[in-house]
Amino acid sequence: MRRCVGCGNRGFRNVTETLSAEFPTSRFTASVGVPGRQCTKCKETYVAGSVKHDFELAVARELANVGVHTGEAIRHMRKALGLRASDLAQLLDLTPETISHWETGKVRINRAAFVALGAMIQDASEGRTTTRDRLATLGDERPYPRVLSPKLV
Repeated sequence: MRRCVGCGNRGFRNVTETLSAEFPTSRFTASVGVPGRQCTKCKETYVAGSVKHDFELAVARELANVGVHTGEAIRHMRKALGLRASDLAQLLDLTPETISHWETGKVRINRAAFVALGAMIQDASEGRTTTRDRLATLGDERPYPRVLSPKLV
């Protein structure tokens, strides 16, 4: 970034910005200091989008690891994966209304779906899409291959 989006100034200084996420109904708060750049004129602070995404994913991973399954936590996890409710519903073979009911707290998420969501988050944190790919393959309803070619690691 060469100019401040807010005021057009060219001067910046390096700062540490605090990113935070609060989940009041689950009493869970997360915050972390990350590098950013601050306009020397209007004091607007900018943090790279990739840093924000990594933070959101880290929060989602921690929510899954400690078993926080409130509606707001489920919504945060879904959004950290970059999924629309309808996309998540399709992967889990559910209706978008079911996802909505989880996220609004009308219905509690079932354990298997929570584990699958957590696995997708863990994969994304490690740069993989294994669980998501498997869920998508199950939804394709393709015929099974006649020959399997296992790879020994």
